[in-house]
Amino acid sequence: MPWPALADVRLPITAPAGDTSVHFPIADATVSPLLLALLGMIVGTMTGFFGVGGGFLITGGLLVLGVPTIYAVGTGLLMVMGTAITSTLRHRRLGNVDIRLAVLIVCGTIPGVFAGERVNATLEHAGVAGPVVGGVYFVLLLSLGSLMVGNWIRQLRYRPGPRVGGGLPGWFRSVRIGPDRIRLPILAGARFSGNVNLRPAFPGAGIEEMSALVPMFAGFTIGFVAALLGAGGGFLLMPFLVYGLGIPPAIAIGTDLFQIIITGSLGAFLYSLSGNVDPMIAVIMFASASVGTQLGALATRFVNASRILGLFGVTVLNAGVAVGLGQLARLLGSGGLEQISQILLLGVSGAVAVTILILLAAAAVTQARRGRRLSALREARSSRRRVV
Repeated sequence: MPWPALADVRLPITAPAGDTSVHFPIADATVSPLLLALLGMIVGTMTGFFGVGGGFLITGGLLVLGVPTIYAVGTGLLMVMGTAITSTLRHRRLGNVDIRLAVLIVCGTIPGVFAGERVNATLEHAGVAGPVVGGVYFVLLLSLGSLMVGNWIRQLRYRPGPRVGGGLPGWFRSVRIGPDRIRLPILAGARFSGNVNLRPAFPGAGIEEMSALVPMFAGFTIGFVAALLGAGGGFLLMPFLVYGLGIPPAIAIGTDLFQIIITGSLGAFLYSLSGNVDPMIAVIMFASASVGTQLGALATRFVNASRILGLFGVTVLNAGVAVGLGQLARLLGSGGLEQISQILLLGVSGAVAVTILILLAAAAVTQARRGRRLSALREARSSRRRVV
């Protein structure tokens, strides 16, 4: 089905009085706009705070709310693009983006997105996209969430000292893939010497030297998964940057979001060409998400890094359980299980979003108190000088 022309776009059909649900004809789904707005606000807050486009929550949430799989994926990518742009601009102003690292990741992401979209289209044509996408979501989110929550609990129990080189970060930074330098042909009179360093430094991320092919291969894998599942890939890239490359969480968040802009934009464009995006659902969600992204990005300046990773792990683990229950509800035709999955996804994710806002408010109050104390000290010192 081609992308609908403006004249052909059908507006949502409202339900009878007393029912907040609305029928969205493009996706052929009946959903409450209030639930869509709530999901958008939650996703926006977490996008700015965790550095993920929220695709795993958007697509998973739309699946749980009853939107068909192919439209949940396409609309999810469109939302990912919008929330990532607003969050990246905020993080860029905070100095949390390593442009060199992000560009190399994007070089691998673009072909990965094309491959993932083709695989998803093939699965949809075969009529198995729903079970496959839902199953992959369930396994990935549950596994990744369990690992992150387990690591967070170990940190709380043992409180290890600062990690020195070695482990996964040491391996990824030292691995040799291909030549260290290549020489390109140059035009006469050009200032470029022709020598390209394939083991550059990434000063913004605190990496002295690493093969350029490491982030490119990581980008291809993440782009493939992103296009297949309708996510921006941030729920995979952010843990890789932190645990795999040893990058500080604040820098990982900003760099991750830069990559998600490309993933979401390209993925949304490819899915929209096939008519698999519902713009009305995306507009409702983005309106509330744009507020949350600003608050979430601001909170990263005041919240401890271990708390960021811990809350992110809880969110991913909960999303995996909710998507699994939603898939089981569809198989069994159980309305009760479907309601439980909706409450679990929106309830726990909403609680995490509220926790982020509470932490931000507490940090703002603490800073205000410190400011008052400093001003009081300055006034006391100035009065003493006047007396002397």
